[in-house]
Amino acid sequence: MRTKIKILTVIVLLLSFFACGRKYKNVSLEKEGTEYKIADLASFYYPKDYELDTKSDNQQIVRFVKEEEVIFYTTISDDTDNQLDDLPELYAGQLEEDGAENVAFKNIQIKSGLNCQEFTGSYMSTGIKFEHMVYFTDTATYVLAYQAPEKFYDENIQVVNQFLESLTVHH
Repeated sequence: MRTKIKILTVIVLLLSFFACGRKYKNVSLEKEGTEYKIADLASFYYPKDYELDTKSDNQQIVRFVKEEEVIFYTTISDDTDNQLDDLPELYAGQLEEDGAENVAFKNIQIKSGLNCQEFTGSYMSTGIKFEHMVYFTDTATYVLAYQAPEKFYDENIQVVNQFLESLTVHH
């Protein structure tokens, strides 16, 4: 009986180990994505199975959609005298003012070499979770973001995050 329990425990541990290993899928941005360029300002990749939303009323935001998932990009001009170090806190505050909860951010360096802030949170009233990859300068804020219902978000954030980290700002 004890031998069977030990064997069962080993099998469960092995299955758990391999299941965890499969959650992260490394993507080739060039093969699985499409490059999008905003004049000579910025560029990034988005997944090929997303479509450009041409019906959006807001011309300042470029949206890519797949079912209930959205990846969007925007550049926000900054003509204020705010200090660069204060901008992440101000951005988090704006997200909260817009109804976001559990907003958190951390500093990360992405593949293009940019030092960005990665904001995460959710809109409890709609069940939408989000991640914003944000690069701040003295003159503008560059935002590449993903938002989706919790189920889609939790399933896809590992892959989508690799696309968010493809943000490149040309200046």
